[in-house]
Amino acid sequence: MDTTTDEQALRREAIRRRLGGERREDICQALGRSLRWLDKWWAEYQRDPTSDLADRSRAPHTSPTQVPDEVVTAVVQIRKTLEAANTPATRYSPIGARTIAGQLEAWGFAYIPSLPSIQRIVQAEGLTHPLGAGEAKAYYPWPVAWDVNVLQATDIITRHVRGGLAIENFHTLDHYSHAVWLGQALNQTAATTRQFLLENWANLGLPRWHQFDNAGAFCGGHTHARVIGQVVRLCLFCGIEPIFTPFYDAKRNWQVETFHSLWLQLFWNRHMFRDLAHVQRLTPAFRTWYHTHYRPPALEGLTPDQVRQGARVRWLTPELQQLIPAGRLPITAGRIHFMRKVTGDGLIHLLNEPWPVERKLAGEYVRATINLAEQRLTIWRQTDADGPWQRLKSRQFRLKEPVHDLLPAFRQKCARCLDYYPD
Repeated sequence: MDTTTDEQALRREAIRRRLGGERREDICQALGRSLRWLDKWWAEYQRDPTSDLADRSRAPHTSPTQVPDEVVTAVVQIRKTLEAANTPATRYSPIGARTIAGQLEAWGFAYIPSLPSIQRIVQAEGLTHPLGAGEAKAYYPWPVAWDVNVLQATDIITRHVRGGLAIENFHTLDHYSHAVWLGQALNQTAATTRQFLLENWANLGLPRWHQFDNAGAFCGGHTHARVIGQVVRLCLFCGIEPIFTPFYDAKRNWQVETFHSLWLQLFWNRHMFRDLAHVQRLTPAFRTWYHTHYRPPALEGLTPDQVRQGARVRWLTPELQQLIPAGRLPITAGRIHFMRKVTGDGLIHLLNEPWPVERKLAGEYVRATINLAEQRLTIWRQTDADGPWQRLKSRQFRLKEPVHDLLPAFRQKCARCLDYYPD
């Protein structure tokens, strides 16, 4: 039986307060609920940030079906092959049940098990991480945006126009105000991404942190060890700290992923686009409507423009842009953050290198921060939202290039950033 609207509203209020940094005890006291109740719905939110927080039926959806032995064997072999990642095709491939099901279909198996059945087979063979494998078990230290432009996130979604031409759609979202900047191109090279970010910061403002996934356009590629790509160099040159989400974990970028869905529904799917110019011509009207009329659920009835009214924004002005070299940028002093899930053998991977953590933390999330001025890599762990960051490891991170000082014009003072992400 579904919960009443009032109870769901109470759960949403609890999540909103928790995201805002309130202590668990204070939230429960204010709402008249137990810590166990709060932890249950916080776990549901972490499992699915778009959940409506309604009660779920406990009845099984389907009757159990016996999976043929040959299919079980194939599932195990496919999983092991994907885990090994020994070929270019599997090196960055997802390894979950959906990917395995696709492989079974591609190999012509007549019987394709359900995704839960595949997951049970993998678990029975000991091919899942022993700790934190469940989404609700491994705590994820979400970055917190307490003001406009503290944190922006950029992602790319590819769509095709009539005739099959691929359009790369660049979307940036400010986590606090939900304001966006949108761009389109025919490729997603580092040069194209760099140009988009310059336009974005000129129109949305310079953030303190900028979040990306691990696409080559953002991270610098997947070949050379300790590669500091052009997008990362641009962020550092402008005094911005890049944050990279975990591999194969799109839900950690769910705010911009949610915007993708809205954009597809209300913009892309309503037009039959002819070419790049057609998309670019219609985009400003959609962006204006979104900023002035759309009220994202997280903003409690306000539009993005209303939230940003009166905000202190540091713009990337033409004068600042003139300070940025046109060619290959140097490495600038600053910090790069990587959110990573520890592998079954106790490792994390960043900038195409493995780094040991601890086997007992397999399946848990950690943060790895590179301090470029000190050429040091530090790995941190936070066990819950109210707990302090614990330093696990600190290693030298030597670079072959010199590290340049940040220009005074790009310096940002943010003591609170160090509170959230200590160095």
